[in-house]
Amino acid sequence: MAEALVGKAILNATRRVLFDRLASREVLDFIRGRKVSDTLLKKLETSCLSLNAVLNDAEEKEITNPAVKKWLDELKDAVYDAEDLLDEIATKALQCQLEAKSKVHNFISTSFNWTGMKLESNIEKVLDRLESLVTQTNVIGLRAGVEGKSSQRVPTTSLLKETRIYGRDDDKEPIVNLLISNDAKTNDHPCDSHSGHGWDWQDHPCSTYLQ
Repeated sequence: MAEALVGKAILNATRRVLFDRLASREVLDFIRGRKVSDTLLKKLETSCLSLNAVLNDAEEKEITNPAVKKWLDELKDAVYDAEDLLDEIATKALQCQLEAKSKVHNFISTSFNWTGMKLESNIEKVLDRLESLVTQTNVIGLRAGVEGKSSQRVPTTSLLKETRIYGRDDDKEPIVNLLISNDAKTNDHPCDSHSGHGWDWQDHPCSTYLQ
């Protein structure tokens, strides 16, 4: 289950990177300047969405199904590659922008030598891996739209009522006295021990530790 959670976190993070990068004017100008197909980028986004849709089901099945666990491992590797590619594109786009601002016309610059053909080839490699993983979801029986397990609710009862202090008995009384004295200083618990006014210290949850 931990593998699925990690895989899901990684994929969600990569999707955010993808959307942020594609929303950047610098990145868009860089990609379009190398005549990379917009369809290719759309396929990359669609693959990420399709994989994300089955991750909850993978989380449920990975413990008992070795094929699902292997799929998750492959997914993490592919997503890492996609993230690296997006980072590289963003870096090279920034290099181009800085070179343009500095009016340095160096046509042998490494950033400008990253041709559209190479860029498109790198995107296709990542896309092929992601689309293969999408196809495998049908083979290993992963379903989209499965709700993940809800986390168990923590009981709202006071921990003081459920917990005991373990250790030397001589240490317990000073701790309890300190807690009681702190309560006595608050306005929420007027510390009048007379009957009918406020509360008696023996009713305090900590008093059970002295018994």
